[in-house]
Amino acid sequence: MARRDRHDIVIEILNKAKSGKRKTDLMKEVGLSFTQTKRYLTRLREKGLLELNEKNQLVTTEKGLDAVEKCSQCLLFPWKTHKKKLEI
Repeated sequence: MARRDRHDIVIEILNKAKSGKRKTDLMKEVGLSFTQTKRYLTRLREKGLLELNEKNQLVTTEKGLDAVEKCSQCLLFPWKTHKKKLEI
């Protein structure tokens, strides 16, 4: 698996939790350790991007869905990398 940054992991968690997922299912599907999963889910819940539903499943909130939408729009922006030589 290619290296992912935190941004990619957060978006993947929020996308997978749209329909409601248990913590263990998210951990397996996203490919995180228990410790990593606990850290990400705690932070996402604190920020209001995930919440527990009546079935005790994690679900992406409206705020989380909005964040996913904004991030997907940002990815459509054409990024160009310019390599400049440092002139001394």
